[in-house]
Amino acid sequence: MLRTTLAVSMGLMALSACAPLTVENPFTPPPPIVVQLGEPSPSAPIAIRRNQTLYVTLDADTATGLRWEVQPGFTPTLRQIGSIDYISPASGPSNPPGVMGTMTFRFRAAQLGTTTLEFAYRRPFEPGTAPAKTVRYDVTVG
Repeated sequence: MLRTTLAVSMGLMALSACAPLTVENPFTPPPPIVVQLGEPSPSAPIAIRRNQTLYVTLDADTATGLRWEVQPGFTPTLRQIGSIDYISPASGPSNPPGVMGTMTFRFRAAQLGTTTLEFAYRRPFEPGTAPAKTVRYDVTVG
């Protein structure tokens, strides 16, 4: 019995030495995709993989009351995650008032498919007014 166990153990060790075991970690998310306004152009399609994170950063001057709002219709292909981040420009002589800050939105690619991400730049307290700007991104999750 000991000889059989020893022989099987030796065989397994020899076999494992011949073929290294490499396993891809399924919990490591793919790297995020970062989109700046105009990079790529809003009309250029964006291709991402399932479970990948898409960051969309848009210039915004919140001192005017204008904010970017994501429009409904991108689910279930994309899912918005986290809160919207606003980064204001540093004040001082190199950045006078009126210089744009940025708003960053995060989305997770939840399902395979194609959808449109549309953003409207408007004052939230003026719901009946047309947006000052709109931006659209066609997104394919593959």
